[in-house]
Amino acid sequence: MSDAQGSRVGSTFGPYRLTRLLGRGGMGEVYEAEHTVKEWTVAVKLMSETFSKDPVFRERMKREARITGRLQEPHVVPIHDYGEIDGQMYLEMRLIEGTDLDNLLKRFGPLTPPRAVAIITQVASALDAAHAAGVMHRDVKPQNILVTREDFAYLVDFGIASATTDEKLTQLGTAVGTWKYMAPERFSNDEVTYRADIYALACVLHECLTGSPPYRADSASMLVTAHMMDPIPQPSTVRAGIPKAFDTMIARGMAKQPGDRYASAGDLALAAHEALNNPDQDHAADILRRSQEATLPGPPDPAAPPTMPATAATPPARPGPAATPPRPAPTPQQPPYYPAAAAPAAGSPPSGPSAVAGPPRGVAPSGPAGTVRADTPAPGPRRPASPAGSRRAAPSPRASPPPARRTTREPVGAEHRRPANPPAHRPGIRARRVRDRAAATHGRSWPPWRSCWFSSSVELVSG
Repeated sequence: MSDAQGSRVGSTFGPYRLTRLLGRGGMGEVYEAEHTVKEWTVAVKLMSETFSKDPVFRERMKREARITGRLQEPHVVPIHDYGEIDGQMYLEMRLIEGTDLDNLLKRFGPLTPPRAVAIITQVASALDAAHAAGVMHRDVKPQNILVTREDFAYLVDFGIASATTDEKLTQLGTAVGTWKYMAPERFSNDEVTYRADIYALACVLHECLTGSPPYRADSASMLVTAHMMDPIPQPSTVRAGIPKAFDTMIARGMAKQPGDRYASAGDLALAAHEALNNPDQDHAADILRRSQEATLPGPPDPAAPPTMPATAATPPARPGPAATPPRPAPTPQQPPYYPAAAAPAAGSPPSGPSAVAGPPRGVAPSGPAGTVRADTPAPGPRRPASPAGSRRAAPSPRASPPPARRTTREPVGAEHRRPANPPAHRPGIRARRVRDRAAATHGRSWPPWRSCWFSSSVELVSG
């Protein structure tokens, strides 16, 4: 976006040189900045004076910035640093190449159902990781969802919004844009839980499909009444070509009572995937795969030497008459546990950075009938036929069997170790659903990914 009047472009803020204004809102401004000490380009969010002086907001921001900074989830924008300089609170984040979902919808209109589901699925993964860590987002909306050119989605501004910020945003006259996605319990004295984020995610999906939020109003009070009292809209009646299955799915995600909604954001994403017809389900899975291939770290170089010796080709040892029985060979390595949407569809070869192009290292592939496996000894020369009557001749003396060969293997990294009781994978998004349940039940999360740095601009959005 263009530099707005009154911005701080060209000035310095502590170690940061503010080079471009990326976004502005009720909570503050977001700048592209150069860190003059670390010599890298980042995004810096400067909180407004009103929020910087609020002690409740300050403590909430510090606590949840610490938690969010530890989330190992690729769809959460990493927070590098946070603090206060000259009485103004700030957050330093990775600079993402792309634009926010709100700008995308305004420029190009509604998304196709497969693309909408693919983006919502990634946001749901970020929400589930945050909820498992005890962090509510509180402000899920298109402005806080960043989308790259390859449709890789990020969720930003975790845990900053609260009842205090809601009140201050109302005073600032900027609440209407945020309240389009707020759950009914946010406007009452009822307890607000993580299911308010699920309600907001359903509202965002409705806007992705139809091009407009579920409820339209000219004032915050009218929006409050709509969320609490009005019937839940049906996307299929707003825009042609949307499967009617989305009507039921959106109705549950936007249920007035929190207990009637989906139990997790992953459940909502799974229901959205199942609302697509079969060709569109494949299309959504393909979008997820391509976005990960373009963004996340790829597989190791196939020319690199293996990290452990092959063990499947080692023949079983035969102990001698007085020899000590050899130690059994280790069990072959299990296939890696597929993260998120990288799980291949049933019956199709795995692909993408998180899939395995062949069998695990150290395990020989089992070929079709008529092929020779790596552990099958080569046939020796054919012996001449024995004359009649000599078939019962005494066998020739044998050489002693070779000593047992011990095999060693490198320890398998935690990121490639399969769970003790791995869940059965299902095609496409179903693997993500299984992963999400495993994370919620066993405390598992995605394996840590290396940071992917981007150096171009992004339409970051403030609260």
